[in-house]
Amino acid sequence: MLIIDCVVKDAIKAYQTYATVFETRLIESSKNLPNLSFNEVIFEIEDMQFHLFDANPQMGWQVPDSNAAQSMWFNIVVNDANELFERAINAGFEMVVPLMKDEELGIWNGVVKDPFNYSWVIEQNIHEVDFCKRRQILNKRIQKLK
Repeated sequence: MLIIDCVVKDAIKAYQTYATVFETRLIESSKNLPNLSFNEVIFEIEDMQFHLFDANPQMGWQVPDSNAAQSMWFNIVVNDANELFERAINAGFEMVVPLMKDEELGIWNGVVKDPFNYSWVIEQNIHEVDFCKRRQILNKRIQKLK
């Protein structure tokens, strides 16, 4: 099993935000436990487990820097990208790349950044494009940027 650990300012509030956007399944939460020095929440989105921790500098648990370039993001593929994108924006996620149709790659996708500085690619498949063809398309696009 793969578990993604994320540091946020407040794990309880972060989970509540994620639960308004994504279909989640709560596994464990420290919400009602007394005398804790930090909160944590474990939940699932699409069979992927997330483990949220409150920031704790003494433990080296830092929230992502809002000004730093993102070298990692979450990519969620859904049946209705427009609906999920709209829910994310309504929950306070910032639009980074608007939701766009890319017929050549066979997808709808866009990028949002959540209030905790994690980026999410929201994607919907339109039709299948095999790996080799997708690589050719992306290579041509990158060459045009040079």
